[in-house]
Amino acid sequence: CPKRAFLNVLFYLTYTGRNDSGEENVPLDLTRDPSENMREILQNVAKQQGVSNMRKLGHLNNFIKLLCNVGHSEEKFGFTYEEMIICLRLALLNEAKEVRAAGLRALRYLIRDSNILQKVLRLQVDYLIARCIDIQQSNEVERTQALRLVRKMITVNALLFPNSITNSLIAVGNDGPQERDRMVRACIAIICELALENPEIVAKRGGLSTILKNVIDCQLNRINEALMTTILHLLNHPHTRQYVRSDVELEQILAPYTDFHYRHNPDTAEGQLKEDREARFLASKMSIVASLRSWSGIINLCKSGNSGIQSLIGLLCIPNMEVRRGLLEVMYDIFRLPVPVVTQDFIEALLSVDPSRFQDSWRLSDGFVASEAKIILPHRARSRPDLMDNYLALLLCAFIHSGLLEGLVEVITSSDDSVSVRATILLGELLHMANTILPHSHSHHLHCLPTLMNMAASFDIPQEKRLRASAAVNYLKRFHEKKKRGPKPDSLYLDHIIRKSLAAHYCRDQHLRPQRDIFVIKDTEEALMMNLRDSQILSHKQNLEWNWVLISTILKWPNANLRNNKEEQMHKFVRRLLFFYKPSSKLYASLELDHSKARQLTAVGCQFIEFLLESDEDGQVFLEDLVKDIVQWLSSSSGLKPDRSLQSNGLLTTLSQHYFLFLGTLSAHPQGVKMLEKCSVFQCLLNLCSLKNQDHLLKLIVSTLDYSRDGLARIILSKILTAATDNCRLYATKHLRVLLRANVEFFSNWGIELLVTQLHDRNKAVSVEALDILDEACEDKANLHALIQMKPALTHLGDKGVLLLLRFLSIPKGFSYLNERGYVTKQLEKWQKECNLKYVDLIEEQLNEALTTYRKPVDGDNYVRRSNQRLQRPNVFLPVHLYGQLVHDKTGCHLLESQVYLSYTVRCPVLDKWDGIKQLKAALWALGNIGTSNWGLNLLQEENVIPDIVALAHDCEVLSIRGYVTCLYVLGLISKTKQGCELLKLHGWDAVRHNRRQLWPVVPDEQPLIHLSSAPSTLSLNSESTSSRHNSESDSTQPSMYILDDDKLENSELSEDQPLYFRPKLLKDRSPFTILASSRLVRNRFLISLSGKKLRSTSDPKGTGSSSKLHGEPTLGGLRRIRTVTEPSIFSQWIPQHYNIPAVFFGFLYY
Repeated sequence: CPKRAFLNVLFYLTYTGRNDSGEENVPLDLTRDPSENMREILQNVAKQQGVSNMRKLGHLNNFIKLLCNVGHSEEKFGFTYEEMIICLRLALLNEAKEVRAAGLRALRYLIRDSNILQKVLRLQVDYLIARCIDIQQSNEVERTQALRLVRKMITVNALLFPNSITNSLIAVGNDGPQERDRMVRACIAIICELALENPEIVAKRGGLSTILKNVIDCQLNRINEALMTTILHLLNHPHTRQYVRSDVELEQILAPYTDFHYRHNPDTAEGQLKEDREARFLASKMSIVASLRSWSGIINLCKSGNSGIQSLIGLLCIPNMEVRRGLLEVMYDIFRLPVPVVTQDFIEALLSVDPSRFQDSWRLSDGFVASEAKIILPHRARSRPDLMDNYLALLLCAFIHSGLLEGLVEVITSSDDSVSVRATILLGELLHMANTILPHSHSHHLHCLPTLMNMAASFDIPQEKRLRASAAVNYLKRFHEKKKRGPKPDSLYLDHIIRKSLAAHYCRDQHLRPQRDIFVIKDTEEALMMNLRDSQILSHKQNLEWNWVLISTILKWPNANLRNNKEEQMHKFVRRLLFFYKPSSKLYASLELDHSKARQLTAVGCQFIEFLLESDEDGQVFLEDLVKDIVQWLSSSSGLKPDRSLQSNGLLTTLSQHYFLFLGTLSAHPQGVKMLEKCSVFQCLLNLCSLKNQDHLLKLIVSTLDYSRDGLARIILSKILTAATDNCRLYATKHLRVLLRANVEFFSNWGIELLVTQLHDRNKAVSVEALDILDEACEDKANLHALIQMKPALTHLGDKGVLLLLRFLSIPKGFSYLNERGYVTKQLEKWQKECNLKYVDLIEEQLNEALTTYRKPVDGDNYVRRSNQRLQRPNVFLPVHLYGQLVHDKTGCHLLESQVYLSYTVRCPVLDKWDGIKQLKAALWALGNIGTSNWGLNLLQEENVIPDIVALAHDCEVLSIRGYVTCLYVLGLISKTKQGCELLKLHGWDAVRHNRRQLWPVVPDEQPLIHLSSAPSTLSLNSESTSSRHNSESDSTQPSMYILDDDKLENSELSEDQPLYFRPKLLKDRSPFTILASSRLVRNRFLISLSGKKLRSTSDPKGTGSSSKLHGEPTLGGLRRIRTVTEPSIFSQWIPQHYNIPAVFFGFLYY
């Protein structure tokens, strides 16, 4: 992206447009000869007497009109540019600020190229411009025009920018905050822009120190981030790195935390010190987080020796509650974790960061179930790499080896209760994250629980500290239990969808019963009658005072239904419940949604529906009565006098909306569907789909019906997807993602067809959403096969549509379909010319949007939008690459043999210009994607390019190349296969991997390293073996999928569901900062894998045995269980195995 992209949206100049008040109307005849008009204008501007200032102002404005009409032409004007500049220069000396401002504006229009700019500087106009910037603060009109002229000079040729104006800008930047100068931010932004284009002049004049000084002055996240990014950009390239004293200048952003007596301004009054210190804490936190979002920042803050991270973590051991509280917030922000509320109650704090807690966006009036499911239900990707996992893993590794966990233990045991609670939750989150995204070799020895246990059991420490340690152990146990359960749906709607999907998959027609019942159910008639009496439903008319727990128990009673119980008491029990739930009684329907028993009453209502379904003929009468009453209630929505509960406000606030859950419960049972048809419920819902201004009703219909069976429910969904309003169509499309993630039965048979239809929706937002859902759906081979079978048109959807089409190439059926039409050859030519470069831009944009306040511009926006709200843990899944799809087919690999220019680009990179750097990135991404299969890996071996990639990881002077492209992603892509892992081991790199959804990963014991020759020997393109064909599939399907049968899956060397594989090594140096040593040679590194494949040794192809076992380790079938204290690993990453590697290894954010 352009260097100044983020500066264009840093701020808009507060003052736009000129002040023409009092301007004398001076006519301009454009039909006259331009030279005559120009002569008249310049004469009047240059006259010292006889021309009023307001008339001069009119002539200066006419100068701009004439310039825009005629263009830049000395011949037409009859004057040289020097003569024009000399006359305009006089306007800058006028006593009237309006005339000076008009003169600056005229110069801005005149300066078109470097030639004119050189003439302006040769005539020393820059000193007059600097004078206008330094003029009194109240003269904002003139200063605004001066700053606009300065930006124009930078745009034309920043290398010609004069020292005089630079000094003025820096002076305002240094002293402006104290003088409350409103132009200080504009000047700082211009300094940043100039630093990117001409860093030498800014550095020599002290501008970089000015930028960093203003970082601590700025509490606006987007501006603070832009200032820090300017410095980090300079640190990235060797040509500009020399201008930044990173060891001195960069670490001053830590001063508010590291200096307990820090004062940003010595003149701050004593009464304002606390408020000023809080402001500096906030600014420092923003700048630290922004620095750690970039490779350059991580390098300089994590370098060996007295690094910035070490200083921050060391402060945790100093009993200063204010600093500890601030540092904990910094850590939460760095690792993108929600900050708990300030409380002494651990449970309250834990609930405040629960992802399942209700959010405003989940309301019926907003995103409803679609928004909730996107957070609660996991993405369908199993082996597709999430680049955010790589970033967090590497960052976590650096912090842990700097002593963060030990520092948190000290905070927990020696801080106030509120601080201790926050530190405990942070410790639990980091331990869970370590088990999730770090390999076993980097996480098994990191747990600090033994320290806490020893402190909790020791009587050699103060009692208060011992009690805090004991409480922390118990809190971590609760935290682990909560993580083990995972996020649960908050709404009954999403819970209904998930439970019905599970019931269908496990062939169960009844609800999953709770693990613990309050009452012990005795299957006796006497006990049932006793519970009927105790529920008070037969004797008490106050409905809300009934014992609803007992009522729920009765409805779930074994063999309890009207068919088996003919007693009058049971029928009376049913009639009472029926009357309570009928809409016409206005008992249940009139209750507010926030009623304390609302959830319980609705759950019992759904159980009541199922109870009546199980009662056969005896329950049909009651059930039909209830359903008909609901239909009458629904029909009233189109009447002239609808009930309160059917009006928009009532539907949003009362339990009447939960009647749709009752209908959804019926639609999930064959007998219930017959009842809905008998009572004309489906016809009623179809009629509602045709009504206007009923978006809330349609949302409820879409979110509650069961679509697992072919029938009227799918017809209703299809109608809403195509015939409703834009908002309803968009919501219904989003609901298809809910059904996809909930794993609704046979989604590939009908859901893919509905999504393909949405690709042609007239609303672009709907088609884009459908395209994104299809991309996620194609993570399952069954859905991909269904999509290929439909042969949809995707090219009209732009680049994202093309990328989805490229996924067809990953399976033989799709490759044949596209290759027969000549599409593959055309795309190869297109990717070689331009798409490889576009791929780099695509990944950079996604990373920038995930890691910064940058937001992708929408259509029609001239500037990117910025947001102060950070997304909580966004995903950045690696986009589809043409070469990465072709290598799954042998014919595709043959087509890629012609891409030899990629190897040349890696061997002879051009790093002096940004275009050359981008070419190198594109080549590396292409080679990495080629190496994702064994066939493609053999191509890389034949070119012998892997040593060159490793060499770039060691020695490339551009830090972003070392971090982002080579060290993490490209080598990680190559490690997706067993052959790639073994090959990288020869170069000192270890690879570990396991499936994202593998709950309890196990790892094989240490295996001997198998030597590979430089030539491809284990697999070649000429191989026709079945095993080779399966090995090329880097994204193996799950055994539960029907694309590959069990025998084929067993024969493949790599399987998604297989556990972690690693080669444990002893750490020779356990110093915290050996991870970022200054050595230029990388002796031992580690990769987090991009896929979820298990690696097996050749001596143990099925992974059931091992050649060696660690003494004392329990094993199971040759595999060692990873015993952890928190949720087990479910993601795959790359991290260094040893830590004496160059600091530059940790960059992978800014390209």
